[in-house]
Amino acid sequence: LSSNSDAFLPVSIDGAHRALYGDDRSASASQNRKLFEGSAAVAFALESSSLFYRLRRDKPSASNNNHHANNPSGRRSRLGIQSGFYQGYSGNSGYEDDANDPFATASSLTYHEFLACARPSSDSRRSILEMDALIRPLSRPSAAVDIASLLAGSGGAMSQQLMQLSLAGLIGGNSSQDHFGELHERMMRGTTIEEMRLEQDRRRTRGRSSSSRNKGPGEWMEDSSTNVAGGGGILSSLSGNDIAFGRRTDHHHFALLTSLRPSATESRRSNSVQGSGSTGVASAYLRPMMESMGMKYRPEVSSGLVVRDSVAQLTGVCSYWGSVFAERRLQSSTTASGTGEAAVASEGKSTENQQQSETPTLSPTEIANHTPILSILGNSTRSYPRLNSISTGFVDALHSRSNKGYFSGDVMSGLIPEQDDCEEALEYCRELVDVYEPPLGSGLVVGEDANDEI
Repeated sequence: LSSNSDAFLPVSIDGAHRALYGDDRSASASQNRKLFEGSAAVAFALESSSLFYRLRRDKPSASNNNHHANNPSGRRSRLGIQSGFYQGYSGNSGYEDDANDPFATASSLTYHEFLACARPSSDSRRSILEMDALIRPLSRPSAAVDIASLLAGSGGAMSQQLMQLSLAGLIGGNSSQDHFGELHERMMRGTTIEEMRLEQDRRRTRGRSSSSRNKGPGEWMEDSSTNVAGGGGILSSLSGNDIAFGRRTDHHHFALLTSLRPSATESRRSNSVQGSGSTGVASAYLRPMMESMGMKYRPEVSSGLVVRDSVAQLTGVCSYWGSVFAERRLQSSTTASGTGEAAVASEGKSTENQQQSETPTLSPTEIANHTPILSILGNSTRSYPRLNSISTGFVDALHSRSNKGYFSGDVMSGLIPEQDDCEEALEYCRELVDVYEPPLGSGLVVGEDANDEI
């Protein structure tokens, strides 16, 4: 496998199902449903990650460049790259660059360019990737009417004045500062753009505005399981990282590739203000995305991609996709308990279920319209715990006395490779463990503690 594969990407169906529905629903789902829905979640993330080399590579033309320069919100996608190899492309108008962007852009990547970004040239042995994703709404969508979304789908039937009132936040519940939604607000935290806005607010209010956040950009890229200490991570692991790998900031990152399909509601809001001098959804997300990767985690190579088409447009929420986006409620408790403690627990659960039943159930289309697909492919030392566990298990399996008889029989039957081949595979696995060893002082390295004799 090591000689015939460009990269390895472990994928966990269970992890993908938890990322799509959360731990509570995943724990109660049957194995067949978990396999079906988890596979759909993996498909969402893989489709988004592979957009880097699947975008149509149009030839640059003067008319297209002038059109996008005058109307930045009309771009269907934007792709940014940060690395020494691509720095010379910055400012190339043939690839629809913005002069103010501190990173290079391209219309798309070839498959070999994509692999070069995922496997930096510093060490070709680093071929283990991991995938994290956000494939559900950050919060339950409100059943209130969104005027901006209605205007976007009305074909201009309503007045321009009503549209501006909606986008100003006077009707419809949208904010004039950020009409892109909660995900964009999370990604903007700590960026230079937000710092500049806060500084302008302080000047207008003569220092009475709220202080800026001091965590810097990129907190949203942490795993949501690490939020116990008050973090702001929104991602879930799709690579089955059951072994604790700590926070992303504890590791060294060789490559990061982030791709995003914003929700349909955010794309429609962006389309509704086209021509009014506003920033398009692709440009609005790409800048904080690139800044988060480059400033917070400092990978050798990072690339970001934002496409305007949403997952609702991609799937049409038809066929089996309707069941994937369907909202399911917990069943009400119908059995009475004999003990007092069980009765109290049953009463509390019934009250919770009653509150849930009073909340209107959202349709699959409503959920899909509020669902972004944010996928991150990483090449980092976060793979170390898994590789170390595999290597340790490999050693135990090969050198265990109780397994020698079974081992010889399986070799003769052709079920497993010869012992020399297994030893060679073990050496390669040990080499990967050394390559992906986290930085000293992170507390994640086996044997780092003086009392650890392993």
